[in-house]
Amino acid sequence: MKSFRSIFAVLLCVALLIGLCACGNDEDAKTETDSEQKIEYTETWVVEPSIEADNIFALPKTTFNDKTNHYDVTFGDCYVIQKDGKFGFIDSNGKIVIEPKYDTVETCICTEGYIATIKPEGSYRTTYVIDSSLSETWSYPHKCEDFSGYTYLWNSALEKVSIQNGDVQADGGSFLPEAVQLDSGKYGLVSGEKLVSSTEYDAAGVFTGGLVSMSEGGKWGYINSKGEEVIPFEYDAIDGYGALGNSTTPYECSEGYVTVLKGGKYGIFKADGTQVVPCQYTALTTVHDGRAFASNDGGVWGILLIDEQISNGITDKQSTSQTEE
Repeated sequence: MKSFRSIFAVLLCVALLIGLCACGNDEDAKTETDSEQKIEYTETWVVEPSIEADNIFALPKTTFNDKTNHYDVTFGDCYVIQKDGKFGFIDSNGKIVIEPKYDTVETCICTEGYIATIKPEGSYRTTYVIDSSLSETWSYPHKCEDFSGYTYLWNSALEKVSIQNGDVQADGGSFLPEAVQLDSGKYGLVSGEKLVSSTEYDAAGVFTGGLVSMSEGGKWGYINSKGEEVIPFEYDAIDGYGALGNSTTPYECSEGYVTVLKGGKYGIFKADGTQVVPCQYTALTTVHDGRAFASNDGGVWGILLIDEQISNGITDKQSTSQTEE
């Protein structure tokens, strides 16, 4: 009888342990499910995937603002479309405004437009400046002052911010929150004359749209003007991207949205830290006109609706403009 009771007790304990493990697994599964369900995403296409291109991307336009002692970063008036090694321009409706014909397209701090070049075989390279209306103007070969990179430097007394490789200096600090390099070689966020970030970071992007990207332990996240983490440090830099050419960084905030990269897939956050598009696209641009170009096979692109309020009227506005032309 005692032996039977002992066996029964052992079996009961085993059953209890299995039950507890099952509950734990259920909790884990529930947690994962809850986490996944935080993003309520409905895929809405302004233009269904039908645009053939090797790549579509937005080039950052960077201008120095004398009033704020700050480099402003925006993403221009059109996207660049690449086909068969040539570059052209495509608008937010998917209409190709300039057919891919240029050998290079870039932006530079020396001009507010795009700089494009064509080099016919056996001939000299011709340079064009393309303004905000996408009108092409012949230009001399692009030569501007050397600008090998940018870093705001802040001394230990928090008395001065300057731009490395530039002439700009401002006693008493910059007028906007700014990512700066500290004496330690690490980076922080300064606002006015105060260091507002409590962590020293390995690298930094440009403060734009109320956010700045920072790198910690090889991963990137975003902090706000108070130095608070808004987007977690789980994301990757965009290969070859850097608004001011000093390093490879993630994208800046555009129209209140940030396009991020994680594990080879792209998604989008709001500037308040709410993820609105899960990381599921193999290619995804920054947001412009409340829209973003997206692709899942690298060869066919569509246009996603990201912000309906901003997007409203874009089609009519652009169609009217094109009709008038």
